[in-house]
Amino acid sequence: AITDERLAVDSAMYRGKDSQGRAFRVLAGSAAQVSSDMPVVELDDLQAQLSLADGPARIAAPNGRYNYRTEEIAVEGPGVFSAADGYRMETQNVRIDLDAQTAIGSDGVAGVVPTGSFSADSIRADLRGRNVVLEGNARLRMVPGKLRVPK
Repeated sequence: AITDERLAVDSAMYRGKDSQGRAFRVLAGSAAQVSSDMPVVELDDLQAQLSLADGPARIAAPNGRYNYRTEEIAVEGPGVFSAADGYRMETQNVRIDLDAQTAIGSDGVAGVVPTGSFSADSIRADLRGRNVVLEGNARLRMVPGKLRVPK
């Protein structure tokens, strides 16, 4: 059905599987579409989880906007990513393109990885390939003995 009225939901959840069959779910404390003319859903208390081979990956942010026409999520303000394998990062103002499976954080990033810590002015991530590019004042601190070299 189509409505010209505002649509709002408390405790919203969207779940499914990605193209590789990995389970995911997106939760929001509230979700609201201001108008049926706008393809944007405002999300508060946003959380997402994706099942990876080495455990779950999680993303949390106070709020965001999902545009269902462009398949993009915009997170204004802080966002935290963590994974079971020891990766964790905090960033600001992230744009996620669900079709291209890319993410760009434009207002600083800092985090830890199993081998040390990092920071930069911005970040670009290829979610399919699990590749991350740090840009502008990129810093990486390695902890001796933590790097595993394949034999």
